[in-house]
Amino acid sequence: MTTNQSPVAVEATVTEAIWRDAVGAFAGLVADCFPRRETRSTLRELTEAVLMGLERINCWTLAEVLGHPGPHRLQHFLSRAVWDHEAVRTRLAAFAVDQLADGQAVLVVDETGDAKSSTDAVGAAQQYSGALGGIGLCQVAVHFTYAGTAGNALIDRTLYFTRDWAADEERRLLTGVPDEVVFATKPQLASVMLERARIQGFPARWVAADEVYGGRDLRMRIRDLDGLTPGHLHPLHMPSRDPPPTA
Repeated sequence: MTTNQSPVAVEATVTEAIWRDAVGAFAGLVADCFPRRETRSTLRELTEAVLMGLERINCWTLAEVLGHPGPHRLQHFLSRAVWDHEAVRTRLAAFAVDQLADGQAVLVVDETGDAKSSTDAVGAAQQYSGALGGIGLCQVAVHFTYAGTAGNALIDRTLYFTRDWAADEERRLLTGVPDEVVFATKPQLASVMLERARIQGFPARWVAADEVYGGRDLRMRIRDLDGLTPGHLHPLHMPSRDPPPTA
């Protein structure tokens, strides 16, 4: 007996197999960063759910598509489970750059704000956020994106603390903010992430940012890094002010 499958069904089956293998490879890449089998399993589930293209992504919506009775398992994973966050970030950043690296890749620095309903959230304060279109109660994080001709990926992030929030010892104690985390401007946070990218050897032709990051200190830092990795990191390119490079 011969069964004829439609081309669409065959393509869907192949795509599913490729997807399953890719998620498995990702989980294997960082498996030893998770000391418990349960957290490794939750990581894989969470990854699959996040990539489903849901209109809204939070622990409630993700738990629903995963068939969990509630969000508690995912919330525990994100807030209390023990795993090496920085090791996971480092490995996945290297994996992403390996896929995207080319001779014209760009490091993009920018920040975004997430609205919050309470100052109980770490770093939440009344502050400006372009994502919110003005000043509001939000968390702001500086993000680092690696962009090549084949695509782009977020490779680093650092939560921004306002000066008042960083100096509030009571809130720091209640939310578990480490002592080594102190106030730093957004350009200073960007400089730290640039240094991490240099240490990992990520090749990039330019660093792109808006005028918030156009100060002298960060520009000089980029030039210093360029001296350490010839031809990889070049001065900030800000389209709002400077014309694109011609060479």
